[in-house]
Amino acid sequence: MKEKILKTLTALILVILPFLVGTSIGKYSPYVETNSFTAYVAIWTVISMAFATIIFLFLRYFQLNRIGVLLFLLICPMVGIIGLAAPPDLSIKMLEHPEREHLRYIFLFIAAAIFGLLTLFLFKGNMLTIKGSGRWIITLIFVVAFAEFIWEFTHHYLYPEGLKLWISEGKNAEDFGKNYDNFSIISIGVMGRYVQFISIIWLSLHLYKLREIKIWSPILVGISGLLGIVSATVIYVTEMNIPKGFEFLFLFFIPGIPFLLLYWLGVALLTNFRKRDIIA
Repeated sequence: MKEKILKTLTALILVILPFLVGTSIGKYSPYVETNSFTAYVAIWTVISMAFATIIFLFLRYFQLNRIGVLLFLLICPMVGIIGLAAPPDLSIKMLEHPEREHLRYIFLFIAAAIFGLLTLFLFKGNMLTIKGSGRWIITLIFVVAFAEFIWEFTHHYLYPEGLKLWISEGKNAEDFGKNYDNFSIISIGVMGRYVQFISIIWLSLHLYKLREIKIWSPILVGISGLLGIVSATVIYVTEMNIPKGFEFLFLFFIPGIPFLLLYWLGVALLTNFRKRDIIA
């Protein structure tokens, strides 16, 4: 009974840990004019190294799920993004500090790289015990999800450069956003979210089927993932003009949400161990 309570409390703390740590460093956000960009990066680096060191030390004493360890490392880029404590600056003021938006997407590139490693580890050794054509179909879905992440983050990473070129051509800065992120671009993002959320929901259900995680994880991931799919659908149908009262749905469309769900899967994998998993 005590072990079950301890696992539950540990899982709960780990689920909200990115927000606790991220908000704690928000006061150092480079979006605050008086703060140092370099100092924020240094703080994030130290915190990330601490998380990585702790999880690898735990590997010495517990037979932790290696996929869980990999997904837990998503906490590093997530803390960095949450710590920015500001939405993307898409105004002309962005050109005064383009490094801020670049940093945001560097964090997302790191998260995407972890997703790429996840795909490689899952299917190279067939860790999910999927046989036949199903294995290749699921692999293809994950590869498509990874490819969309890379394309999307590259597109938005280059936003400041695109805006600068647009202005240099004598065009109105206020018109740039609609041109750069036109409906075709939005549509690709929507399709990407469909693939990403579906693949993550499927992974959570499959891991539960393999008894690698407890039921709370597929429920949490499933509900959040379905909200992400609904959000993508609303954004596609309304062409990004979300009706009043439903603005909260946009939260589930932002690119960090799929990585948060994967992090939660990592927490579920890490906290689903038994006494026999302790290395003497």
